[in-house]
Amino acid sequence: MVLEKGDFVKIEYTGRVKETGRVFDTTSEEIAQKSGIHDDGVIFKTQPIVIGAGHIIKGLDDALIGSEVGEEKKVDIEPEKGYGVRNPKLIKVYPVKEFRKQGLTPVPGMQVELEDKVGRVQSVGAGRVRVDFNNGLAGKILEYEFAVDEKINNTNEKIRLLLEKHFPYANANDHEIKLKGNDVSITLPEIIKLKNEALSGKHYVARDIFRFLEGIETVNFTEVFKKPGKKKTNTTKKTPKKTVKKSVSKTKKKTAKKS
Repeated sequence: MVLEKGDFVKIEYTGRVKETGRVFDTTSEEIAQKSGIHDDGVIFKTQPIVIGAGHIIKGLDDALIGSEVGEEKKVDIEPEKGYGVRNPKLIKVYPVKEFRKQGLTPVPGMQVELEDKVGRVQSVGAGRVRVDFNNGLAGKILEYEFAVDEKINNTNEKIRLLLEKHFPYANANDHEIKLKGNDVSITLPEIIKLKNEALSGKHYVARDIFRFLEGIETVNFTEVFKKPGKKKTNTTKKTPKKTVKKSVSKTKKKTAKKS
């Protein structure tokens, strides 16, 4: 089955810098461990995306079109379709005192946040600090190995895929989805209510539903709050256990006296 723009799929991939072979991104935990980029805070699994939605870099997105489910492919991606070309204007110089005000001692390679932008210190000298705000992969030719594991066709499961994409920290099966006519109602699990990014996640889910699922006019999100109940079960379980232990110990004592 040849894939096209707008298809809902789950993909696995590994991205390398072509010049050095360094792995910078992967869906495989084994490859991440071998490459030294494993992070306990990252869940390594197939990624849910909609082809052409911009969920991944353009070069990889384009390569998916015309591929088939289960087919393993490799593609080289030029900077223009990867993380962009390097922009000299994104390299800036700051007085070292700006860092000391924040209690920082700048050293080459340090990641810093200045003027609401994240950059990396290139050099420190003569009281000045040179910071590069280009993406670390800007200007690099990338090499991706990828395969499409699954294509989703059911409307409810397409919505679930979008929920998995935009709420990656929640179990996709914990979302309750009800589709009726032109309306879809989604009950979100408890964990999402605790996240600051939940509001933007709902916005992106609704946006992608309207973009890629025809006929849906309204998306309703429901968050259920339940009053914590008393833990009665723990009390009833402990009582009989204590009673049994006491009766056994008393029996042993009486037996000892008779002998």
